[in-house]
Amino acid sequence: MHCPNCGSPIETSDLFCGECGTKLTQQSNNTKVNSTATSQQTQHHSISKQETTQPSAQSNHKNETFSTHTNVILNESKNFFSTAFSHPDKELASPHYFSYKTLFSVIIAGFILSMILLAIIIPAEIAYIMSSKASVVFNITFFLLIAITVLFGITFALIKILNIKISLHKALSDFVLINTLSVVILLLGLLFSAIHVPSFAVLLIIISILFTFIAPIYLITKYSHNQSIRMPVIYSMLIYIVILGVILRILVEGTISNTLNDLSSFFNTGY
Repeated sequence: MHCPNCGSPIETSDLFCGECGTKLTQQSNNTKVNSTATSQQTQHHSISKQETTQPSAQSNHKNETFSTHTNVILNESKNFFSTAFSHPDKELASPHYFSYKTLFSVIIAGFILSMILLAIIIPAEIAYIMSSKASVVFNITFFLLIAITVLFGITFALIKILNIKISLHKALSDFVLINTLSVVILLLGLLFSAIHVPSFAVLLIIISILFTFIAPIYLITKYSHNQSIRMPVIYSMLIYIVILGVILRILVEGTISNTLNDLSSFFNTGY
C-alpha cells in the first residue's frame, strides 16, 4: 500500500504515514471492509454454485438410473420373447430365469392389451342385460387374472408334491414363458373377433385355453426329467385333472346360476 498524500510505502496496520504524518485509519478500515465484503461475496457465490449444482447432479443421477433400469428391462424383454418362440425347452432345462420386473411387465402388458380388445368387441348394449360395459371388461380381466394365479398355484403345489428341486422364481419365470404363446393366440382371437371373423376367433380362443391348461402338465413333465420324484408323473397329472375339473364345475355352475338370475330379473321387471 502507499500513502494517499505523499505516496510513500505503508503497511496495512499503520495508523499514520511515517513520512508526512497523514492519518490512515479511515483508509485502513475501508480496505478491511472491502476485503471482508469481497470475501463474503466470494463465499456466497461458491455456496450458491454448490446449491445449484447439487440438485442438478441428483436429477442427472435419477435420470441415468431410470434410463439404465428401462434399458435392462427392454433388453431382457427382447430376450424373453426370443426365447419363448425359438427355444423354450432349452430355457426350461437351464437354471436361468428372468427378473420379476420383466415378468410383471410382460403380464401387465398382456392384460392391458386384453382389456383394450375386450372393450372393442363387447357391445355397449350389454349394459341393458348386465352391468356397464366397463364393469364387464374389468370383471372378465379380473377373472382371467385369478384363473392364471390359481393355475400357477396348482402347478407349483404339484411341483412341491413331487419333490422337484426348483425355486418359486424359476417356476414363475418358466410358467409365464410357456404361456406367452397362449396369450398371443388369445390376443389374436380377440383381434379377429374385433374385425368380425367370429369362426376363426372362436377357434383361436379355444386353442389358447387348451394350451393354458396343458402348460402345467408340460412343465411338470420337463422338470421331472432326471430327478428323483416321490410318485410317478402320471399320478400328478390325474391330481391336476381332478382339481381342475372341480374348479371348472364350481365356476360354470356359479356363472350359469348368476346369468339365469340376471336374465330372470331383466324379463320380470313388469314391462
